[in-house]
Amino acid sequence: MDYGSEEEEEDWRVQNFEARRQHHHQAKKSIPFVKLPSFNGDSDLNLYLGWEAKVDQIFNVYEVEEDQKVKLVSLEFEDYAMQ
Repeated sequence: MDYGSEEEEEDWRVQNFEARRQHHHQAKKSIPFVKLPSFNGDSDLNLYLGWEAKVDQIFNVYEVEEDQKVKLVSLEFEDYAMQ
């Protein structure tokens, strides 16, 4: 490719590198480390609602993205909730 000058070529390299870096960073979003309360699938509605409210509160504090919430919550299922 002919960039015209060394400066133009260097500018193109910097811009191209920055674009690739940003794309890689966006593609590799990591799951935040948060400790959620476990849930065992108890049939008591009040227990579930309390657990759900606590989990929502934690997600809000840590600004967890929607696509990460199910993954994080499923790690804390125990006993009947895992079936």
